[in-house]
Amino acid sequence: MNLSWSQAVSPRKVSEQETRYSLIDPDLKKAGWNLSDRSQVGFEIPVDHSLSGEVHEGITDYCLYRANGEVLAVVEAKRTSRDARVGQQQVLDYVTKIGKTQSFIPFAFMANGTDTFFWDTEESAPRHVAGFFSRENLERLLFIKQNRIPLNTIQIKQTIVDRAYQAEAIRRISEAIEIKKKRKALLVMATGTGKTRTTMALIDVFLQACWDF
Repeated sequence: MNLSWSQAVSPRKVSEQETRYSLIDPDLKKAGWNLSDRSQVGFEIPVDHSLSGEVHEGITDYCLYRANGEVLAVVEAKRTSRDARVGQQQVLDYVTKIGKTQSFIPFAFMANGTDTFFWDTEESAPRHVAGFFSRENLERLLFIKQNRIPLNTIQIKQTIVDRAYQAEAIRRISEAIEIKKKRKALLVMATGTGKTRTTMALIDVFLQACWDF
């Protein structure tokens, strides 16, 4: 019977260093990151003292770089026996501090070799993802974030919806996403009130504003 590494080794016996080498490093490679290229990936990069007052070592586990040398994302690693989100405040301190030295605040990942969480600290709560993002995907997210248009400035097309309650629904959802930083919204409408058209008009607003999720 052949067992995978994660099946053969008890999570409680695995150190953070082993987790990084055996699980997190391969996941980064799978996303296209060249761990041998220091212009792409940096290991244990020092960051100045904690902003929160908590005592941290001030060293990132991984920094993922843009081609111009700016940090696209910071990865905070934990051993498999710990919740990856234990490092949430730690990685928040790191990206906030790094953001003061470059043109934007980097994205954050928290990983324990089993679970990976992605976090845009300026936008919403951390979310569970299937794995790390490639440099191209992170660049795309950054471009969209820096160039999108406020949703409340977009004209709702009356050729798609022409009823006041439909426009109100679109504005409320836009507000929940942009202002309240929600990633989900539930729209309840009776049969025949134009759910499909309302949804189409909402998608059109997002497309006009260059928003993506």
